[in-house]
Amino acid sequence: MELAGKSTPSFSEFSPFIIPFQGEVIAGIDLEFDYSLGCHDVLLSGSVGSAKSLLLAHVIVKHCLMYPGARVLIGRRTLPDLKETLFALILEHLMDENLEEKKDYWVTANTGKIFFKNRSQIISRSWADKKFKKLRSLALSAAVIEELTENDEQDSQAFFELKQRIGRLPHIKEKWLLCATNPDSPRHWAYKYFFLSKEPTRHVYKSRTEDNPFLPPEYVAQLKRDLDPKQARRMLYGEWIEIDNERIYHSFDSDHNYIKSKYEVDLTQAVAICFDFNIGVGKPMSCAAGQYLEAKDEFHFFHETIIEGARTLDVLEELASKGILDMPVKFKIYGDATGEHKSTASIHSDYDIIKKFLANYKTKDGRSLAFEMCVPKANPPVRERHNVVNGYCLNVENVRRLFVYESCKVLEEGMRLTALKKGADYIEDDSFAYQHVTTAIGYFVVRASKDRKHKEAMKKAGF
Repeated sequence: MELAGKSTPSFSEFSPFIIPFQGEVIAGIDLEFDYSLGCHDVLLSGSVGSAKSLLLAHVIVKHCLMYPGARVLIGRRTLPDLKETLFALILEHLMDENLEEKKDYWVTANTGKIFFKNRSQIISRSWADKKFKKLRSLALSAAVIEELTENDEQDSQAFFELKQRIGRLPHIKEKWLLCATNPDSPRHWAYKYFFLSKEPTRHVYKSRTEDNPFLPPEYVAQLKRDLDPKQARRMLYGEWIEIDNERIYHSFDSDHNYIKSKYEVDLTQAVAICFDFNIGVGKPMSCAAGQYLEAKDEFHFFHETIIEGARTLDVLEELASKGILDMPVKFKIYGDATGEHKSTASIHSDYDIIKKFLANYKTKDGRSLAFEMCVPKANPPVRERHNVVNGYCLNVENVRRLFVYESCKVLEEGMRLTALKKGADYIEDDSFAYQHVTTAIGYFVVRASKDRKHKEAMKKAGF
């Protein structure tokens, strides 16, 4: 298997002495751990870009080459994520002048397996289906779990099932379960297991973004622009701090992000109309209009349409009656990816209804509308959406780039009060009507932010 654009050091190129924590972990595994005590649990608690995954790849390959007949499991909650991240990085790390595919190792990409000529192997597993018992048939010398904090209390069973499978190959001295993650809440079971224990077989190695000298300065600068102060403490500085136990949009401050005046629309820029589709008691069809001013990297929201029990067509007619669609601008449509499915009130999808309405609409001065559908194939992860919006409300450089105007009273309330559902996984509490319009603008903010970054990357590459 060939990987284009290789930037990862190969196995023989890797040096553990440049990034301090990498050398500390390897020294622990090779020299310091007392394996007579059993399996050692290791947590790599590191910020974004601190090279945790590269270290994982190196330690895994090293173990397989050093111990003939070794069997290392690499795991993540979902297999597609694992194959796109750690498995792909291992393959890139194996692109070494001293290692030849189909001679020194063989790859079965569809199942995520790698076999070495010394009989060692790397196997991939996931457990999003909650079938943890399927791990019980394994005999392992070591295991790795990527993104440990993706796993909630119930998913922690995978960790403990795997730990019991390690050490079943008695000819191999090393016995370890290596986990990597960005810091999370100190309420998370992983924090309690690793940080609050005095067991001699549990080890925590911390790393920070700034520890990695290979990161380009613009990458770190971008993180500082995108992350809100609390997220920066986690994702840049490696702190396990509480963020989510109160309201979701903790960076939104009504004294600074809520503008008690009318917004003057910039007629040289597109107007975004973003949707969250709902029909049900307490779950209104929600729509907001706003602008993304790319030169300033700012979002401004100036109109909301929120109607209980409404159809998509009702919302469009409301936008028309308020004069929103008569503005001489291009319109961009953002929203919930599920709107591509059939509407609950029609044989057509919500976006089919929107496209037909906008295509047939004539403004008061007789113009046809210029519009573009900017709908994703899949919604962004909920946590990502929250993090991006918070970063625009206030970032670590103390800059605010998201503003809500006086006509958006429900949106302002939602930004202040929306919280997570109690006693559940990371899910928004949608029992309050104000929550849905915050979701609508979140789809827009995430998509527009990604489009800007893509445009900047293409420009830098000379396209």
